[in-house]
Amino acid sequence: MKPLVIGINGHVSAIDPRNGRQLWATKLQGGNFLASTSHEDVSVLLHDGVVFAGCYGHLFGLDASSGRILWHNELPGMGHNDISLAMEGVSVQFQQKVVRRDS
Repeated sequence: MKPLVIGINGHVSAIDPRNGRQLWATKLQGGNFLASTSHEDVSVLLHDGVVFAGCYGHLFGLDASSGRILWHNELPGMGHNDISLAMEGVSVQFQQKVVRRDS
């Protein structure tokens, strides 16, 4: 069974779906304070043995079996925001959760 790949707080992790055990975890590289990936949402998309991860204006390619960062693109000139990913009919986008409390 293939692993479940998650992105959270500037990290990407592979989880064994049979038992919930973490197989590997990788902290995404940050830059200066405007380009830091810590404590940020991460989009992930798995394709042909590569995990594509988007985080705060940076794009990463990770080896799906080990979590090793294969490449990192800072996407210069595009700003620092959430990244939506799409490939071959699969799309990953962020939705913001809004909680409304009536008094």
